[in-house]
Amino acid sequence: MMWRLVNKLNEKDMKNEELKMQAEFFQWHWNSFPEERGMLHANNNNSENRIKGALNMAIGVVPGVSDMEYMTRGTVVFIEWKTLTGVQSDAQKKFQAQVEAQGFEYVIFRNVEQAKNFVYERRSRKQA
Repeated sequence: MMWRLVNKLNEKDMKNEELKMQAEFFQWHWNSFPEERGMLHANNNNSENRIKGALNMAIGVVPGVSDMEYMTRGTVVFIEWKTLTGVQSDAQKKFQAQVEAQGFEYVIFRNVEQAKNFVYERRSRKQA
């Protein structure tokens, strides 16, 4: 029983770390590239409780969807945040496969610098 509690706490800590990275990246992008505001945004795919979860499902929130989307240079990139030891859920893996089958890019960032370098690289490309 104690192991389950510790395991849940570790999952919560990992999610908090992922949210911190996502927030830092979003704020950096918002401040660095005002002309792209709105082109990088978060998806609301976590529910606080069963009632909110049912409401979210009714309006189209589905499990496994990426944390963020970045529209750049004529395409959409789907972004997932994970800690160094974080792994995708089965629903996330399924979503990634669906996205890639449609010809879109899906990336997993494990730190903010990696995400910043990705944006710099994308912004240096010509529009598709």
